[in-house]
Amino acid sequence: MSDRDSVVAAGVAIPDARQAAEDRGFTPPERLRRVVVTHTDVGEQVPHDPVEGTYTLHVAPAETVAVTTSVEVFETGVVRSLRVPVDPARTAELAAARAAVEALDGGGVIRGLRRMMAQRDLDAVRNRHRAEVERDATAWAARCARAYEPYVRAFAADAVPAPTPSPVLGIGPTNTAGQGHAWARAVERHLPGVRAESAALTSANTLGHPTDRAIGTDDWLSTRWQLGRLAEVLDRYTHVLAECGMPAFGRLGGSWVDTDLAELRAAGIALGLVLYGSEVRDPAAHRARVEFSPFDPRYELTHALQAKVDRLLPVLRGLEVPTFVATPDLIADVPDAVWLPAVLDPADWRTETPVLTRERPVVVHVMAGPFLRGTARIEPTLRRLHDIGLIEYRRILNRPAAELPALFADADIVLDQFACGSYGMTSCQGMAAGRLTICYLHESATEHLPADLPIRAADPNSLAEVLEEVAAEPDAAREVAARGPAYVAEHHDGRRSARILARFLGVAAE
Repeated sequence: MSDRDSVVAAGVAIPDARQAAEDRGFTPPERLRRVVVTHTDVGEQVPHDPVEGTYTLHVAPAETVAVTTSVEVFETGVVRSLRVPVDPARTAELAAARAAVEALDGGGVIRGLRRMMAQRDLDAVRNRHRAEVERDATAWAARCARAYEPYVRAFAADAVPAPTPSPVLGIGPTNTAGQGHAWARAVERHLPGVRAESAALTSANTLGHPTDRAIGTDDWLSTRWQLGRLAEVLDRYTHVLAECGMPAFGRLGGSWVDTDLAELRAAGIALGLVLYGSEVRDPAAHRARVEFSPFDPRYELTHALQAKVDRLLPVLRGLEVPTFVATPDLIADVPDAVWLPAVLDPADWRTETPVLTRERPVVVHVMAGPFLRGTARIEPTLRRLHDIGLIEYRRILNRPAAELPALFADADIVLDQFACGSYGMTSCQGMAAGRLTICYLHESATEHLPADLPIRAADPNSLAEVLEEVAAEPDAAREVAARGPAYVAEHHDGRRSARILARFLGVAAE
């Protein structure tokens, strides 16, 4: 048996994200010892009583061909059971015998008799396995140790963590539009003493946004990696922001972070949610509320998204943890949420290239998630205006994030979305570049937005008229575009987002 210490924030209540940060002070975390206990008996019942103040991992031989794990959380500690296959041939035999028993569940006399016979066969396989183990217990123990070693090493980190005197925030694992990383940097830049780290699944980070930790799909699904991630979270973080409601420890507990909540709370780690849209935007409610909603019931994607929200939204609402949304329209779906503005570095988008000085304005539209952007509704208009020579329309499709500043600098007009009703990262980038930004804005978003938002509002029906007006009267449009950089500097350079997260982190903002 070996044990390790891990960093926790014991005794820190999960704060209400809407309370004033100045009313609280961060409590330095205490320690939760990590203990590993290994077993060699096949089929042994692993003890479930926790040792006070510890996170105990019991590792024992598996009777299935796959590694399995389960967890129990108590007021005094956490106990996780891990079953690891040691002998592939014996494990396969045991698994087949167990499956035969489980296949005969249910009522009926004949089925009951068959189940008794199958159970007798399983007991015989177990007894034969135990007898073989007992004939050379030393060799078996060594084989167990070799099989367990990668998992034990992953769970028991090499370095002994030191208590942290200030919050450490982990954000992940989607890094949607690079925002997990951007919020982490904003927290570190504007909240003295606070550290933050972003993580991103490589499968979700296809446009190459920067991140502190890249997570491969194989790792995300690996029990060994998951145990290592569990150790990292316990050692490194006092607060976790789960993007899209995804789990903090990979798929160790399940598909969503609700399965990790008890462990995080037992370790004193505060959990918050940051939601981007499709995981909680209710298609039926949105369709009833928003005139140009993309969620047409004739589309299969609408039904797929509805099924996901119907399953996930009640789970996330039931967590009762601080919840943030990346766009303000989502507050209609998650009423207790707080808008966490998107963050970018205005310097990355600053350009001296004049805007709306060409006879034929260049109009760009980023084709990321065209269904939710209403692309199909506006492209016929854009192509018609392009063909008659009123505008030059350019689609931006699957371009790396690093190329966008130059593409926007060479444009006059940036089109965001024309379906969901709120502005997003594309609008922020367009405003930061001093380009005229056009977007569909619904009242469910505008009621939470500043009155001086320098976005020209349009919908799929009015877009042609707005573009014709801009081409005819560019001076007024240039005045709106000129206010964009200052708006982004005030609301999207990270300071406002850091102030909001300060309340969650329990620290005072600058």
